[in-house]
Formats: sequence, C-alpha cells, structure tokens
Amino acid sequence: MKKITSIIKAYLAERPDFYAYLRPQEAYFFYERKNQMKGPILDFGSGDGFFASTIFKKRFIDVGLDLSSSRIKESLKTNMYKDTKVYDGGIIPFPSQTFRTIVSNCVFEHIPKIGKSVKEMHRVLKKNGLLMTTVMCSSWSSNLKGGKLFGKTYIRWFNEIQQHNSLLSKKEWIQLFKKSGFEIVESIDYLYEKAAQQTEQYHFLSLFSLFSYAVFKKWKLFPFVSAKKIRRIENIISEDNKNPSACFFVLRKI
Repeated sequence: MKKITSIIKAYLAERPDFYAYLRPQEAYFFYERKNQMKGPILDFGSGDGFFASTIFKKRFIDVGLDLSSSRIKESLKTNMYKDTKVYDGGIIPFPSQTFRTIVSNCVFEHIPKIGKSVKEMHRVLKKNGLLMTTVMCSSWSSNLKGGKLFGKTYIRWFNEIQQHNSLLSKKEWIQLFKKSGFEIVESIDYLYEKAAQQTEQYHFLSLFSLFSYAVFKKWKLFPFVSAKKIRRIENIISEDNKNPSACFFVLRKI
C-alpha cells in the first residue's frame, strides 16, 4: 500500500484535491499489472502524462495518443512517452495489429460514440493483446450527493461539467466490449459511494486550483501535503464498499 500513499501524495501536491479520491486507486490497478503489459504499448487518451508518471518509468510506454485539444503537448516536456501522436478522435493513426497492450484511464465515458473507438482499439491490437481501462459507470450519477438533494437537474448539470458523454452501466460496458471482439479477463469495482461524494465535494472546493492553473499554469501554488489528509483518503478508499461508481477492466482481443 506504500505505492498508493505515494500516488495520493503526488496528486495532493500537484493536482486539484478531488483527483486524490479516485486516481490513486486507478493507478494502483495498472501498477499491479505492469508485468502483464507487453510492448508496444499505447496510452489511449494520454493527456499530459501525469497519471502515467505516477506508475511507470519514463519511456516505458511507446506511444501517447490524444486529441489536439488535450494537454498532450505538456507530456513532451517530461519525456514520458517514446512518441506522442495527435489525432482527430476517429481512426487511430496506426496499422492493424500494431500494439500488444493498450492502457486507458477514465477516457471512454467522455467519448460520444465510444463504440467506434473501442472497435478501433480492437483493430490496432495484436491477437490476444490486452486492453486495460477504467470507466465511469451510470451508477456514478446515483451516488452524487447533490442529486439526492436537488434531483435530476443537478445530475445532468454535473455530468455536463464532467463531459460524461457515454455513461454506461457496468452491464452495458461488458456488452459493448464483448460485441467489439473482446473477452473479459478481469473486472474490479471501485470509487464507492463515500469516495464518489468526496470527489464531488472537492470539485467545488478545488476552484482555487482552477484559478491558479489559469493564471500561473500551476494547479497548486503551495503544495503542502499533510500526513493526516493522506491517512483520511486512504481510509475512505479502503473502508468504503457501497455502490461502486466505476470499474477497471482487463480485456483480451479474441
């Protein structure tokens, strides 16, 4: 669990606080399965590479792929990936059967026509290649505390802010993956109710971080991290076990 502690600390020091309630869990799923990841490796929706940096050594991943509107250019400064590619969200710019592993963290729910993207990932994977991904599920909406107070209007508004364009149930995600030619090797629920509500709450409490980034290009001007806060987050992550909002999948191309 020392790895989770270090990842929580990294997120509290360098990112808005709400990330600390979900990203460390996700990072640990990938970290535990590093030995299963065979190259070439594609990071689908790689962004600025910060998430990958909490798990992997520099240049462990062959290609980081994201939209031109993302922060993918920032990943060039850290030399996190051997190569980066910008694309339009349609055809993945690689030949069929290029990669043996694809990793993707909390990307799928933001894509309006996610079925097409999943089929593209199936195309560029080699036979028996692995796709490891985390996805938000529709149960996220039912866990929102604001939704319990203000109803469906709040839920729609909050999901619009989050740009959740494909918020499927776990059953629907499984159906989509199987339809696209994958078998489910492993699935793990996470981001349970209490952690989900902390994530929601800290979206509002992290407004200063958004201001700081807009003005100074830094999420945290004073990156002090208390051991007490780390322990509190660890306890919430480990003890919470009611109503999962998200799921981690390991999928194999068949």
